[in-house]
Amino acid sequence: MRRIDIASWQTRLEMTTFSCITRWHNNQTFLSEASRIVRVILIGALLLTAGRIVAQGTAITVTSAVPDAPASSALPEAPVAEPPATSGQEQMSRYVIRQTADIGGRIVGVSGSGAMYDTLVNLHSGPRVLGQTYTMHALPDAKPLLLDSLSAFGNGFGGDPINFARLSFFKGKLYEFTGTFRRDRQYFDYDLLGNPSIPLGISTPYGMVAGQPTAASLSHQQLTQSPVMFNTVRRMTDTSLTLLPLSNISFRAGYSQNIFQGPSLSPGYLIGASDQLLREYQRNSSDDFLASMTWKPLALTSITFEEQIDHYKADSYFTLAPGQLNVQEADGTPAATGNWDATAAPYSIASCNTSSMGSAYTNATNYTIFSAPQTAGGRPIVNPACNVTTNYLRAQPTRAIYPTEMLRFQSSRMRGLAVNGDLRYTRANSSLANYYEAFQGLDGAIRNYSLTGNAKVQRRVVSSDLGVTWQSSKTISVSDQLDFSNVRQPGSANITTGVTHNAPTTPGNETISYVGPLAAGTAYSIEGNPAGVPLYGYFGQRFLTNNATVTWDASPKTSLTFTYRYRTHSIVQTAGTGASSVLVTIHENGGIFNVALHPTTQWRINGTAEMLYDDNALTPIGPRQTKHYRIHTLYKLRPWATLSGALNDLERHNNTFNTGVTPIDGPLQHVDHTRNVGVGVIVAPNEHYGFDVNYDYSDIYISTNVCYLNGATSTLPGTASTTSSGSPNLCPGVFSRGSTTVLSDWGPTRDFMDAPTQYASVGFDFSPNKKIRTSAGYRISAVSGNQFFANAQQVNGSLQSAYQSPYFNVAWTLHPGLIWKANYDYFGYGEGGPSGAPFCSSSTSLTSVVLPCGSSVLLGPTGLKEPSSGLTAPRNMHANVLTLTIHYEF
Repeated sequence: MRRIDIASWQTRLEMTTFSCITRWHNNQTFLSEASRIVRVILIGALLLTAGRIVAQGTAITVTSAVPDAPASSALPEAPVAEPPATSGQEQMSRYVIRQTADIGGRIVGVSGSGAMYDTLVNLHSGPRVLGQTYTMHALPDAKPLLLDSLSAFGNGFGGDPINFARLSFFKGKLYEFTGTFRRDRQYFDYDLLGNPSIPLGISTPYGMVAGQPTAASLSHQQLTQSPVMFNTVRRMTDTSLTLLPLSNISFRAGYSQNIFQGPSLSPGYLIGASDQLLREYQRNSSDDFLASMTWKPLALTSITFEEQIDHYKADSYFTLAPGQLNVQEADGTPAATGNWDATAAPYSIASCNTSSMGSAYTNATNYTIFSAPQTAGGRPIVNPACNVTTNYLRAQPTRAIYPTEMLRFQSSRMRGLAVNGDLRYTRANSSLANYYEAFQGLDGAIRNYSLTGNAKVQRRVVSSDLGVTWQSSKTISVSDQLDFSNVRQPGSANITTGVTHNAPTTPGNETISYVGPLAAGTAYSIEGNPAGVPLYGYFGQRFLTNNATVTWDASPKTSLTFTYRYRTHSIVQTAGTGASSVLVTIHENGGIFNVALHPTTQWRINGTAEMLYDDNALTPIGPRQTKHYRIHTLYKLRPWATLSGALNDLERHNNTFNTGVTPIDGPLQHVDHTRNVGVGVIVAPNEHYGFDVNYDYSDIYISTNVCYLNGATSTLPGTASTTSSGSPNLCPGVFSRGSTTVLSDWGPTRDFMDAPTQYASVGFDFSPNKKIRTSAGYRISAVSGNQFFANAQQVNGSLQSAYQSPYFNVAWTLHPGLIWKANYDYFGYGEGGPSGAPFCSSSTSLTSVVLPCGSSVLLGPTGLKEPSSGLTAPRNMHANVLTLTIHYEF
């Protein structure tokens, strides 16, 4: 009889768990959460124990805390033979079954920026099902009718941001099935991205008396989150069924679904009288169907016909972000003043119809825009003659269907010759059947407007690939790969002329509270579609690429490969036909050389050099010259020790004008490079201990000549520079475009961004015996970069940052099939270091005075005078994450 001391297990587990908890953190909240998780673990473990014992049909004898009575004088019983152990495997009918479960939870403590923690980690406290598996395999002598093997596993359910589940089963030569489900919660709020950097102290006075502002004012709030923040979830399902997988003719069917939904922020421009920050409710999904048939007419030869149908639905819509409703009308209707991205004078008397403000406007220096809120802490009341947005909606439901037919073939039946290729054809249709945009509020005389319309586009693609490899001798092989793609994309958009309803422009009536009949206003249009005339467009491109390769095995330890690449790329863009067409043709030539060396049985080296040249480029920063070098090496110091290294260097240039057009600000002189070098050591002399050390250095750099808007005002400095003679460095394009007064363009200057990053990690594994396994380590990624600051209030942010994560794990086998685990992770993120533009000015004229941006003479904030977080919320954070788990096998 198998004896299981459940009370002893519970006591040992409880003491071990609470000992670790009290040493790690000693506060009531932490212990309360830990106690809850421990109870979940204990209950789960006991239930699983009971289930295992019942499944085995083994009796349980629970030991008592009271000593057993002395044995009687009766003869001892003969020992009962126990059934042979199955190592966690259960026999049920004709199958061997194995199940495992990991039940536990997380205890998380975060200090600093919660938004940054959720952006980088997003793990939170609570019970979890951290993993579960189920496998069922037919016994060797069994002959099941429908199923030979089945496996299922999953992890992350119960609250983690990433969940995964997979199911697969098959029956010999009859069929194979696999299905997966993935769920990914994505939170992003890196508040510097897209942030307008609003300085403190900007406000609009409620009103003025005799030219003096009153004490009250409406503050222009700093934006402490990213204007492109999102909190979305993606659910992905994939299934695949193969029939007769080993037959000469086999069939395959598949279905996939991808759903992406959740709220996000999105900047909106020129909504009513001003810019507005919008809330976008995203709901996009795709359904993909696949059916294929594979025919194997001969050995080493197969032909496959495949049909793919992809259906995409976009049902996102936009409304006002709730935080933008900062005022109210007299009747209590919430309203947004807008201009959330204005760094100076966001709202003023210029936003009001002064002739309709009544007693609130006397003259240009005596007026009242806002009055006190009706309740303490409420929104101020805006004058009904001032521009606001009370409601906004934009919906653009889009549908697209992409059917693709594909014919693939491959054969290596002929000795020394291998051939493969495919032919694909797509005729896709996308339609926006009902575009709708509506504004309500006040924009001058406009009280509301609406836009409707539709759009459609086709995408036709013909593409093919053909590859041939000929083994001409034992040491030489020749191959050629030819790829062709032709894409045509005609489309049209028909957004009707906007319908507006206006209040009368007579004094006293140009308000949001006017209750009389509204009159039809002038036609309203959006950018790209003036006067509501249908707009046609066409995009097409054609690729033809040929890679001819020769490989020579010079010796058993040396292999040389050379590839010559030729590519032609043609792009046409047009809003119709004739002179408006834009045709760009790019020819590329280059070579790729690869060397594979095996100097010894323990040492391997593989290196590639790639050099390409294009005679044109589509975009200003498209590369004309490309150099790419890669080296990988692996050296076994001992059978239990390995040293590895890698080098990857990609550099691209564009030193000439594209398509023969000379920009007004001179040659771009674009250059970018990505350089990476890394080394690693793994040492594992035995099963008791081992360690690994890794180091990686990478540098991403991009640079281009630009002219830029410095946006300087008397109270808000702008980035500036001087010429060699010390005068303001104003872009010559300012004058060539006809400007004589607004000299806000500066340059040309070198716009660049550099992100040198060092990553290091060290890990140790230690197992003193078969029951205890431990591991500990440390990981850090540090960036010491810089950039050109076109905005004088900008800071480096993540270009000067460090992200570190030490960890410690322990696993204790309490009983065969019962393992207690504890994982501790620390996450720390911080930003700092030098940041900001070196030189600034407070005006845009020819007589601008250029000063160091840290100068006390300059009024207003600059990056050199701000904290490293800039004019938004700090992003530094620290977090402790403890994960407790019981792993049970039954």
